[in-house]
Amino acid sequence: MYLKVVFGEGFEAPVVVTSNEFYEKIRGLLPITSKLLTWKEEVYFETGVDFMGDAATRVTSGTLAYWPPGKALCIFAWANQPYGPVVHLGWLLGPKHYILGIIEEHAGGEEEVRLEPLDPAAYPEPLRRASELLNGHGFYAAPRSWGGAESVAGAFARHNFRVGFEVFVEDYGFIVESDPIYARDFSPIDEALQYRMKKVVKSRVDVNEEGYVILSEFAAREEALPDAVKQVVHDYLKVVDILSLTG
Repeated sequence: MYLKVVFGEGFEAPVVVTSNEFYEKIRGLLPITSKLLTWKEEVYFETGVDFMGDAATRVTSGTLAYWPPGKALCIFAWANQPYGPVVHLGWLLGPKHYILGIIEEHAGGEEEVRLEPLDPAAYPEPLRRASELLNGHGFYAAPRSWGGAESVAGAFARHNFRVGFEVFVEDYGFIVESDPIYARDFSPIDEALQYRMKKVVKSRVDVNEEGYVILSEFAAREEALPDAVKQVVHDYLKVVDILSLTG
């Protein structure tokens, strides 16, 4: 079940809710408008919904969770852990640096956030088809608009790990970009890491527009898109394995 968290005017972060119990409880209350709150590398907001479930004090980056004391929905973008026990609800779709950008821009100010249904029919057909294709191959994927720029946000997720990705759909093909690996600083260590990664992965070692080193692939045809995403996800997991970088 896909929903979208909308920051400000048209900055959409799709999420997948894997908890049927929570989805059934909240679906009739949508849309929900709330005040955006941030903490470390996390965004959260009050929903007014009471929910109980198996709670934990450790989460994986990209986790969508419910924080009982604040009746809040939380997105854990990167490394920080919960302030207290939270209930796992699902996953953020797309590269996690978008959420970090929201946190940096928010900086304690007043900002509205909305939780809304995600209707694929509201997006162009090429985005809908790419999303459906990836969902059929075991990925979570949904169309989204980020400040007017449209793409497919996705994730490959299991119990204890998640890899986010984004697909840009062009007339001439599909560009797949992974979660960020690190922020480039042009140092010798930066260059050495890129050199080492190029020796152990098949994906392209690339940079995104925000200056993060990422992995990317290009698919000329729609039917080749799932394999391109699989390659990026596979290689990303190799990169974050320390032995793959140093062994």
